[in-house]
Amino acid sequence: MDWYVVVPGALALLLALSGAAALRTGWMPTWQRRRVSRTAPHGWGQLAMAAAFALQAWGQLADDSALRSGLGVATLLGLLGGLVLLVLAQAPRRDR
Repeated sequence: MDWYVVVPGALALLLALSGAAALRTGWMPTWQRRRVSRTAPHGWGQLAMAAAFALQAWGQLADDSALRSGLGVATLLGLLGGLVLLVLAQAPRRDR
């Protein structure tokens, strides 16, 4: 198996597990506990990035160049959307 398929697939799996744990239980890795003030947007951001990485891994296996470029654009938009959610999750709350 080629590395350009394995690495995004592994990242998708790790981000999906971490995002599901953040949404379901509110659990965060120890290095992120101080920074993240809202676990729900953080979990949704991780799930969006996991979906984007899964699309990237699947797009590398596509034969059609139009499909491959369309999945590349979808991957970029998914990563940017997930990044926005991750940044919003780290913003301090107004009620504190």
